[in-house]
Amino acid sequence: MNQTKQKTNDTKIPGCVRRLSNSERFWLWNPAANVVVAARIIGDVSEKGLMTAINAVRRMHPLLGARVIFDDHHDAWLSTDKVQDTVLRTVPRISETQWFEEIRHENRIPFEPEIGPLIRLVLVYSPQVSELVVFATHSICDGDALAILIRDILICYANPAKEVQVLQPLNLEDCLPKERFSLPGLIAKTFINYYNRQWRNRPYYFTQMDFNEIHKAYWDRTRYNIALIQLEPEETSVLAAKCRENGVTITSASTAAFLAAYRDILGPFPKDKRVIWVAYDLRRHLQKNIGDVFGLFAGAIQFKFDYKPNKSLWKNAKKLHGIIRKDVENNRIAGREMLLIDPTLIDAFNFVFSMKLVPEASERTKNLSAFVHDTKNAALGLSQKIISGLPGTIITNLGRLNYPEIYGNLRLDRMFFIVGSSGFTPLILGGVGLNGKLVFSLNYVEEVGNEGSPLDQDMIRIRNRALELLGFPEKANDRAM
Repeated sequence: MNQTKQKTNDTKIPGCVRRLSNSERFWLWNPAANVVVAARIIGDVSEKGLMTAINAVRRMHPLLGARVIFDDHHDAWLSTDKVQDTVLRTVPRISETQWFEEIRHENRIPFEPEIGPLIRLVLVYSPQVSELVVFATHSICDGDALAILIRDILICYANPAKEVQVLQPLNLEDCLPKERFSLPGLIAKTFINYYNRQWRNRPYYFTQMDFNEIHKAYWDRTRYNIALIQLEPEETSVLAAKCRENGVTITSASTAAFLAAYRDILGPFPKDKRVIWVAYDLRRHLQKNIGDVFGLFAGAIQFKFDYKPNKSLWKNAKKLHGIIRKDVENNRIAGREMLLIDPTLIDAFNFVFSMKLVPEASERTKNLSAFVHDTKNAALGLSQKIISGLPGTIITNLGRLNYPEIYGNLRLDRMFFIVGSSGFTPLILGGVGLNGKLVFSLNYVEEVGNEGSPLDQDMIRIRNRALELLGFPEKANDRAM
């Protein structure tokens, strides 16, 4: 397979938008790689009006109505041809946490990339308060994109006659600055080319049937959960003032607080897990102004960090802040070597990761069985190296969103950012600020049947300890949400 082939539509794909990038393809066949933003809305939402707005925004952001077409070379193309209607499912709001139960429900339904669309919406409705849940595969978007989408839906809801302007879905890889030559980069390229050659000699190509079996096995065994921190405007102002006083950001302070809390409750991470990934929005850091384009534009920095219990929370946060600021300002992006990997080998990584978690699925199709028993194929060995390098902590904070609060008869109250999770990374945080309200989710998974397990209690205790460290001990409680 020629990695230098054009990324434009030279294959006569009907309705072609563009080729799926390697960064996007990495998330395509992953049962745990869904990304969710839920918005709490005050006021009586009209389902008909909301659906009209969703259809308008689908014209604005083409990836909302896209599917994937695989060509004869197994390259993946995004297409808007013959894509089914966008789904809005409406359910009655029977509790303040009903929105999260709907996320659990959606997790159990696999996306079908070749049919599309790759996004679903749920309105958890009551006449006074509702939650709009936007649920998508990470292969077409990030958390910032979903927040942008909710804002645009509400704008079109309030102004149904508004003319929409199409924002073409750019490819992140085309927007990144060229990577400077370096010896580690040359070594990585040589290493990847070796595995690419091995893979192309013994490739495997996966299907929706393979994914469905993996997906079912994973969600039959796995229960998703979160523990929330919710700060009201006065509390957020207090935290922001503390952060300014200590020369750090809320992201740095909250990361340090959760690292300290994890250490206090469960002990220090093993040495190989004292690694942090921090995701950030590349839209704000690219040389080219791309605006509020809908797509996958999340960058990530990766660094080793060991919380020092003999130093204060704020000194640890200060060190974190320095590392994060320097790496983001220099546009350092972890995982750029992925751009060099054969796309079908990237597919294989996801199936290896999943079968590590649900090995029983490997015998459910002939293709999966042949793949997993072929010990000489390149994906198995290389995936193990990747898994061993996964971090102990992932944090992704959408930051403070400067969005309008009022949309016609509706008021946007707050947002919740729910991040995909798996057993490979023990500490995963998603944060978002809106209208002075700050929400952090501590995301984790447990085995089905272990509800109320020690893991649940430990995560609540970690959340409570983080609240205490940040200066809000009165907010600690024994509930996850």
